[in-house]
Amino acid sequence: MVTIYNRKRAFTLIELLVVVSIILIGTSLLFVGGGGGGDGVKLSSAQRIVSSIAQGARGQAILKGATTRLIIYSENNPAGDPEKWLRYFGVVYLQADDPTTDGIDESGWVATTQGTYLPVGIYFDPTTSATIGDSNWPEAAATMDIDYPRQSAQQEGSGDEYYFYEFNSNGTVSSSFINTWMVIRAGILRPGSGDTLEVNFEDPTLVNLKAALIFRRVGSTTLVTNFGDNNEDVD
Repeated sequence: MVTIYNRKRAFTLIELLVVVSIILIGTSLLFVGGGGGGDGVKLSSAQRIVSSIAQGARGQAILKGATTRLIIYSENNPAGDPEKWLRYFGVVYLQADDPTTDGIDESGWVATTQGTYLPVGIYFDPTTSATIGDSNWPEAAATMDIDYPRQSAQQEGSGDEYYFYEFNSNGTVSSSFINTWMVIRAGILRPGSGDTLEVNFEDPTLVNLKAALIFRRVGSTTLVTNFGDNNEDVD
């Protein structure tokens, strides 16, 4: 009798987590694209999108066993893209390589997604993210220059500027503080000083439209609404 073995490999829990996160991003985008509602609906959808991206970034960190970053477009000059500014999110991981094996150095940052836009009128708020609660973002001016979404390995230093939140290879958040905040808000994009842009978050009709993710040091995230700028913590 000939015994036939099934060699199909089952999905790991982490792989399933990454797939589910990608599906959540897609369904959130469909929800936004479907229209209906106002800035409050857009903000809720954006919060779900960012949460899905964060879960995907953490899943990639564990799956690849590599440092992974959730990145946010921050290039604010005439050469930048105003449609992306503070609205375009992506994920990259740090690929390690030993060039002595084949003479080719393939180490560097690799894109894992094509990038995702927040709904029109919703922006990442770096100032509030850096000052609310016990958040320590950005540590050491947390920005990187990278050509995104290029999927071949590259070193930092060329391309557009991005803010980033970082996960360690074990899925924990790269932070010495318990909580690190990411605040998103409804705002109005307008010209700033010189050739730069700015977002008005203080318009009376929009000032209370804000939401956040708290990145716990262990790697989990918490969705937050209805918070003040001086909130010290949310359980």
